[in-house]
Amino acid sequence: MSEEPEKKPIFYDRWAFRYLAIACLALIACAIGAIFYNHHPKPLKENRFAKRDIHAGSSRAILTLASGKKISLDEAPNGVLAEESGASIVRTGSGQITYAVHEKALNSDTVKNAGINSLETPLGGQYQVRLPDGTKVWLNAASKLTYPASFDPGAERKVELKGEAYFEIAQIANTPFVVFSGKQRIEVEAARLNISSYVNDEAIKTTLLEGMGRINSDNIIKSGQQAINKKGNLEIIPANTKEAVAWKNELFLFEDESLETIMKSISRWYNVEIIYANENAPKELFSLSVSRFDNISSTLKSLENTGFVRFKIKGRKITVLR
Repeated sequence: MSEEPEKKPIFYDRWAFRYLAIACLALIACAIGAIFYNHHPKPLKENRFAKRDIHAGSSRAILTLASGKKISLDEAPNGVLAEESGASIVRTGSGQITYAVHEKALNSDTVKNAGINSLETPLGGQYQVRLPDGTKVWLNAASKLTYPASFDPGAERKVELKGEAYFEIAQIANTPFVVFSGKQRIEVEAARLNISSYVNDEAIKTTLLEGMGRINSDNIIKSGQQAINKKGNLEIIPANTKEAVAWKNELFLFEDESLETIMKSISRWYNVEIIYANENAPKELFSLSVSRFDNISSTLKSLENTGFVRFKIKGRKITVLR
């Protein structure tokens, strides 16, 4: 019988084995990395505005007294700021001041010849004031309210508005409250209303939430209505009251509104300049509902989510892209 050939031991290349092991580990690492990436996108893709973000506005205003003295209210301490025409002007907290008329001054010549004060908010500012008659006013950004430091009892209570404000009018029998804004005069008694009268807007919009008023003497406006005064042509329509006072309730709220109108509000509140890369973009209609106290990136991304518009931030300039 022939002998079986001798079986030789098989030797494996230990270096080849190591290479194979390293390659397997690399593949496993890549697979894990891909899974992690898909579930955790890069932060820059989540918020490409992160490094250029702009904070929302805040409670800031300048109070100008009858003497011409100006007081920066965001820097002033709480307490009595000044005495004017028989009234104490008190900063009662962040974002609000109150006029308290002294009882001894009522029906006196001091009140009847009261000096004129004004409260003015900058771009990116807002403020509240309780007037001498108890009327409460919320002032939006880039707005100015002019009024007497004390109202003459029995006479019309007259104020002037530039910009936008929400009013809760204190009721005083037989004493109308009159707001002049642009070339419009609105007279009310007890009422809640919002007036938007910016010089770069096409129209003055007066929205009555409660009560009844008279615009330019012969036009009646009732609760739930909005008066649109465009170059002297007045139209009274049913109001979207939630949209009209959303700013006072700390919201940007627009329903099928032009991009131009929306961006004007954003411009005033964030103190930014708006540039349009496409002349047709301002006419497009959008809806928006976000907090006014979010950074500008959140507001812009809500509009971008429609898929019809994009934005670029450079400093305090916002370019609207299509």
